[in-house]
Amino acid sequence: MHSVQYLLRLSLPLVLLLCAVAAAAQPVPFIPHTEMVEVSGHAVHVDVYAPGADPSSGVAIVAHGFMRSRGRHRDLGQALAVAGVTAVIPDLPYILNHWGNGEAVAELTHKLEAGALGLPPIEPSRIVLIGTSAGGLATVLAAAKLPGLAGWVGLDPVDGTGTGVHAASQLSSPAVVLLADPSGCNLYGSGRSIARAVPTLLRSIVLGGASHCDFEGPTNKFCRL
Repeated sequence: MHSVQYLLRLSLPLVLLLCAVAAAAQPVPFIPHTEMVEVSGHAVHVDVYAPGADPSSGVAIVAHGFMRSRGRHRDLGQALAVAGVTAVIPDLPYILNHWGNGEAVAELTHKLEAGALGLPPIEPSRIVLIGTSAGGLATVLAAAKLPGLAGWVGLDPVDGTGTGVHAASQLSSPAVVLLADPSGCNLYGSGRSIARAVPTLLRSIVLGGASHCDFEGPTNKFCRL
């Protein structure tokens, strides 16, 4: 089983590439804070991990998986901020409504473009969407409706609906997909179909020995039930 630190070492350079951040960027302190924001008619908590040194090189919106929460991507948020990228990690408003979560991510993106969560306005070309599991589905649904993004990163995305494959085929931004070994948790490798559908795919990597739960950190035993 891979550790989340190992996966971050693989995925972070790809995220930074999409954000036009130098891979050799030196670590800087980060500043975390939590805000409330309304998306899709729901007030949700959002964790923000901002680099301690200005300016930020870009923004990454990170969406958690099915029945998970923003706290499950604390490690990724901190790693991004240390590398100079502001991480914005919301609690998604819906459990089963993946399309609603996609709309929420798109709405949050527009809010950030205008300036929100204590952050200055930012161009979409400096925003990356990242999603794990069902969050991967929500973010690809959002990315398909948001031309001009820096990119989309799917961390073992899961799609049992077929709509993720259709959305992936509509992407115009660069994309990277990291995949775990097939299991019941990822619908036996359903993310592979999403990756194959992306016309702008930069890279798709199958991490042999990785479990679906390795893409969040910290994780817990519930992820493996």
